[in-house]
Amino acid sequence: MKITKTEKIWLLAVTVFYLLYNLPYVPAYGDSKAMFIHAGLTIVPLWIAVYVGLIKVYKIYKLKK
Repeated sequence: MKITKTEKIWLLAVTVFYLLYNLPYVPAYGDSKAMFIHAGLTIVPLWIAVYVGLIKVYKIYKLKK
C-alpha cells in the first residue's frame, strides 16, 4: 500500500504539533496566561489536524459495504 501525499502531510502536522505540545517546561508552571497561549498554539491545531486529516483519509479509503 502506497502512502499518499495527504497522509504524509497529516502525519507531519500531527507530529510537529505533538512535539510542540510536549516541550519541557513550556509553559512555565503556574502561569495561566502562558498556558492559554500554549494551548491555542498547540492543542487546538493538533485537534484540528487530527480530525481534518481523518476526514480526508477516510474520503480516500472509503469503506466497502
